Amino acid sequence: MATLLDQIIDGSSDESMKTPDLLRKVQVAATRIGAPGVVAWVKQELQGYPDDAELPDYRKMATSVMGHFTGPMQSQIKKQLPPYPGFEDDFTIDMRQPLITLQSFAESDEDAQVQWPAWRVRQYEETGAFAIQFHGLFGAWNVVTRQSLLGVIDTVRSKAMEFALELQESFPDAGSMDGPSVAKNTAVAPVVFNTTNNIYGHGANIATGSDIAQKSIIKGNLEELGRQVRALGLNDAEVTEFTAIIEEEKSVDKPRGKAFLEKVRAGSVAVGAAVPSNVIAGSLIELAKMYLGVS
Repeated sequence: MATLLDQIIDGSSDESMKTPDLLRKVQVAATRIGAPGVVAWVKQELQGYPDDAELPDYRKMATSVMGHFTGPMQSQIKKQLPPYPGFEDDFTIDMRQPLITLQSFAESDEDAQVQWPAWRVRQYEETGAFAIQFHGLFGAWNVVTRQSLLGVIDTVRSKAMEFALELQESFPDAGSMDGPSVAKNTAVAPVVFNTTNNIYGHGANIATGSDIAQKSIIKGNLEELGRQVRALGLNDAEVTEFTAIIEEEKSVDKPRGKAFLEKVRAGSVAVGAAVPSNVIAGSLIELAKMYLGVS
């Protein structure tokens, strides 16, 4: 019988499975394993990203900008505008719309347009970056091609597949009702950390997921322990504190180690909003165990 992870992997390349349905399966699996960052990603893909929400890299798009010039005898000319210093952000767009909205734009007959406000059009014209004799810049807009929107949707499906594949490699039963979770098995935490970072495009350097077994820390290699702890997002002082505790106590279960991990879980150690603190704590435990040579 196909597992939930099998359904996600197969569905990601099955055109008959709609992307929202695929994401709902990811939401179920992520909820069961304890990956709130992935759950939040799914919800925002389906409902749209609030203005204050972190946006994955694939939803930030560089675009061309068209200008609408008007002149004598009601003449009108449309020309592509060149970038200009100070207007870099105006040539990119943040796509915060629900996925279904992007899908509808992608399936329309024409490329989507995002109009510039009138005051920004005037500011661009005043730079003299591009001008047509006897004509004034009346309007400007970003051109969002249908192909680029389809690319966003394809990226979402690929992220769903990568999430399931990485989990399946180490934890084939993940996502099932009684399967492994961060709460039950701290070894799940590095996989969750890695997949969450992959989704948001942070590119963390820590060896996680299946790689953590292949590129494990050599027992007693304090320098490598520090490097990988730093890759989790801890600052230099916190890295020094944690590695000193593990080196001195030779355990993650003694008072100082427990106190540090509780500080991480409580959010007192700032490691970024995309990865939950309990996942970071689980990853720290696994790294410490590898350093100490214990299972």
